[in-house]
Amino acid sequence: MSIENESPLTTYDPLDAAIRRNPYPWYQHLRRHEPVKFLPGMNAYAVARHEDVRQLMLNHGGFSSDPLIQLAFSDFNPAPGARYMIASDPPDHTRLRTLVNKAFSKRALTEMEDAIRATINQLIERLEGKTHFDFIEEFSSPLPVSVVGDILGVETSKHADFRRWSNNVTAGGSAAVLGEAQQAAMHQDAADFRQYFLDRIADARAHPQDNLICALVDAEEQGQKLSADEVLALCVLLLIGGNETTTNMLANALVTLRDYPEVEREIRGNRALIPDFIEESLRHTSPIQLLFRRATAATRIAGVDIPENAIVMPTFASANRDESVFSKPDTLDIRRPDLRKHVAFGWGIHMCVGRALAAIEGEIALNALFDRYASIQLASADFDLCDAFYLRGPKGLPVEVRPN
Repeated sequence: MSIENESPLTTYDPLDAAIRRNPYPWYQHLRRHEPVKFLPGMNAYAVARHEDVRQLMLNHGGFSSDPLIQLAFSDFNPAPGARYMIASDPPDHTRLRTLVNKAFSKRALTEMEDAIRATINQLIERLEGKTHFDFIEEFSSPLPVSVVGDILGVETSKHADFRRWSNNVTAGGSAAVLGEAQQAAMHQDAADFRQYFLDRIADARAHPQDNLICALVDAEEQGQKLSADEVLALCVLLLIGGNETTTNMLANALVTLRDYPEVEREIRGNRALIPDFIEESLRHTSPIQLLFRRATAATRIAGVDIPENAIVMPTFASANRDESVFSKPDTLDIRRPDLRKHVAFGWGIHMCVGRALAAIEGEIALNALFDRYASIQLASADFDLCDAFYLRGPKGLPVEVRPN
């Protein structure tokens, strides 16, 4: 991409709207010339190379996860003061993760496949007769909300509310560049999000059932395993994580296929390649661009001094296009031998707990969409990105379809 009339590559700023539209030239500059760059506007250090990102994520003693929720949600946190699993370090993280892992075990995921397939078929059936629709509103958002809703035991008819709450909470880190009216709406949505799950947790206490919220409440009531606030934080995190990651993964995959029609022809003809396409699409257009860590002691990364308590940002989207790891990294290649080295879902103990679930949803969804539609075309070349600067995905994605 030409970057004429754009900011110089030395002025990388993840909040800059123009850079967000196509950050990859800036990422390349960082990897080659400033692999660890201090960003004055964020008072943080961006870490760009694959090996440095991977080592940073593995070193949870040297780089704490504790600032993550504050920096990601800011004042729009539905569970303020609660300990979130994603922002915890061992031993708290180990305790929380062990409880949640049971819901995402291989056996549990296998048992979910028929329900996922049924949900996808229902969503497609509701689109019968439509040749134009918003892919996110009608498909890629209600799908993960329904799946995670079933796991948690919450109704999924409110998927539009869940999507809005999720978008506005995750946009908290970008609040400084958003208007006052939008910030007011974000505060209200955070409050509604909190109240919704407080009500669901109260209902789980009164009427125990076979779902994750009830299991978490039971763990809390048994003592020392979970606090009440931790139950709330886990519910919020799982719904946001399931929604944002899978919604953006599917929408980004559709955008990628627009840019690589030859790949779409290939995977339509050989469905066994769909899992590899999903992995490569995640590498090529990472739904999570970056996250946050805190240096627990003064250290050095790639020759750059990092002060104690400094915020560092492992930049997954840059690491996933690192030339030293991935051949021709800006090109989508579903046959690359280094495919599984991507860090789109993080690395180490904080690798996304729903990673395997998202992959299953993506594989079943694409197969079902290809079965129903001979063509899925974006209705416009332009679309707005979600407000959260550390995520990447369209706000809306109008499509035009042609049935088989």
